[in-house]
Amino acid sequence: MKTFPLKKGWVQCALALLALSWAGGVAGATVDQVIELRPGWNAVYVEVQPEVNDIDVVFAGIAVESVWRFFPPRVGLEFIRDPAEGLQGVDGWFGYFPEPRPEAFLTNLFTINANTAYLVKLDSATSQTLTITGRPELEPVSWQSDSFSLRGLRVDPDNPPTFGHYFETSPAHQGQPVYRLDENGRWQLVSAFNEFINSGEAYWIFTSGVSSFQGTLSVNIDAGDTLEFSGGTSQLGFTVSNNSELATDVIIERVGGNTLPLSFLNRDEETGEEAWPDFQMQRSFPVQPGEDLFIRFGVKRTQFTAERMEQIFTIRDGMGSRVLMFAGGNTVQPVAAATLKRAGLKAAPASMAGLWIGRVNVRSVSEAQLGGTTPLPTTREFTQRILIHVNAAGVSRLVKDVIQMWEEGTEMPSASDPELFQVDTPGREVLLTDTNLVPSYNGIAVRNGVGVGVRYSTIAYDFEDQFLEFSGDFDVNGTLGLTLVLDPEMPTNPFRHKFHPDHDNLDAQFLNFRQEAYQVSRILELQFSEHIPGFPDVADPPDWGDSRMGGVFRETLTGLHKNAIFVEGDFQLQRVSAVAELNQ
Repeated sequence: MKTFPLKKGWVQCALALLALSWAGGVAGATVDQVIELRPGWNAVYVEVQPEVNDIDVVFAGIAVESVWRFFPPRVGLEFIRDPAEGLQGVDGWFGYFPEPRPEAFLTNLFTINANTAYLVKLDSATSQTLTITGRPELEPVSWQSDSFSLRGLRVDPDNPPTFGHYFETSPAHQGQPVYRLDENGRWQLVSAFNEFINSGEAYWIFTSGVSSFQGTLSVNIDAGDTLEFSGGTSQLGFTVSNNSELATDVIIERVGGNTLPLSFLNRDEETGEEAWPDFQMQRSFPVQPGEDLFIRFGVKRTQFTAERMEQIFTIRDGMGSRVLMFAGGNTVQPVAAATLKRAGLKAAPASMAGLWIGRVNVRSVSEAQLGGTTPLPTTREFTQRILIHVNAAGVSRLVKDVIQMWEEGTEMPSASDPELFQVDTPGREVLLTDTNLVPSYNGIAVRNGVGVGVRYSTIAYDFEDQFLEFSGDFDVNGTLGLTLVLDPEMPTNPFRHKFHPDHDNLDAQFLNFRQEAYQVSRILELQFSEHIPGFPDVADPPDWGDSRMGGVFRETLTGLHKNAIFVEGDFQLQRVSAVAELNQ
């Protein structure tokens, strides 16, 4: 079998990769990739993004002579081209030489990154252990067309597949040459594709034509390379594809314990009913050949015990493939200690701060003409929009108009280079109920090339001030209440008509005030519920109690009829902004 030396004059050595093990970390949700480096050359594949990816930090304490990474040039360059001449100066190769080696000034490789193959030459007569702590990042596998690619494969270290099985559904790789570094430091052709793939080992793999092959098992996140529940995001999905010719059970398992509160969408295909059960330590899903499995996770922020929580998952197909996936999220509205101090508070309530927009569904109304006090079901429901803002102290206010704007940040000259600028104060979103403040800010959206604000409003609740303060608590077990008064002069008073002489609140000469419209009072009550109204407990969405709230709505109207009118229904609210203060 033909072999290819790495470089003339360098000591030939053995393959250094002995083991790759994982240890889940609860704090920060990291894993440890453990690589055993043997004396001489090693071909390794880094599967996690180091917490600090500076190459000096990654290899600190390791007697390394050099580290090499291959960046494919535009003109195809196969790995076997002039190998005896070494890698330095060869197009596509970047190297690292640690201090105090005399060639250290030639270093042009400065970082270690996930999903990347490296050649490592150990300057030691004994094996050494390299531990890389980090988190996985899902990136699509890319292949050099009609050329060799230096890369590792996502396989299960406890149940590795053969090359033949792994590539059996990829025409671009079936029967194509694969080279691995042997114990003598030479690249050797893999025999008959019946050799096993090692997790964490790098290979030269030839691709015939164009290929997008991702392995027998592939995972694609809807957005990005991790499941990051940022901002108000409460649900994220990913797709697991069975690219093999066999039916299998895909197993999704937590690493390092249950550290991120999650539920998953469980839909009954026959009835269409949906539920959100908790995702326990692991779950198995049957997947047919060529089938896609769609999973939607929901983060349960009501169960967070810290402002940020994270989790790592392994996804296996039982046939040798394994993919690692990271998930993490922050609370929507962490309350800063400085904010509480300015407000004169000692401790923060469970923060529901922000702007909430929702609907009130009126389903029952009492029979006023009969003096009834019990709301009776209406022929059909009708809906009203409602806007509520909650500040950092937990005070809730009913608002009728809110404009979402943007305040630009400030910059300052960099301390290292005065010609460059760095962020001094970051920009921020603001919520305005005072329209006089609008010119002081910038638009948060673009319309026809012009920055504009985003306006939220409702016609269902009118009053003279910018907002009205509720009594009670905005909480899953709380109740809010307030009285909204439409005095005779309010434009939206139903008895007032500006141009009708009998209902314009003016005397016969149209000069002096004379009350002709009645005062109307609306007593509102919002009783929050732990569960979504009208559904069993299991149907609760994961963001219920955090970014979505709701419960029973009640209203008592006086002045509209000689008898009080009693109204009942339900309401749901969605947090659309986490800004805790108005007009600031």
